[in-house]
Amino acid sequence: MSDRPALNVYLQRYLGLDAEREYAAPAGFPTLETLERDYIGFLLDVTNQNRAEAARILDISRSTLYHKISRYRLNGDAAGPDGA
Repeated sequence: MSDRPALNVYLQRYLGLDAEREYAAPAGFPTLETLERDYIGFLLDVTNQNRAEAARILDISRSTLYHKISRYRLNGDAAGPDGA
């Protein structure tokens, strides 16, 4: 049995994410890093790329959010997962 349906129900119910979207489930349940990347991407989508608003929702500084956006290559940033 695939973990994908359970994963999607969890993400939809507890994080309030889009019921129509499939979320990554590499080898079972996602890592915290995967959840963070997907959630930040989701917030950027729902705030129309308003980074200040996304940072406020996350209760982190904008500079921390910019670092995470770069780390996770969101919005086409070229940095890799290790920040390099």
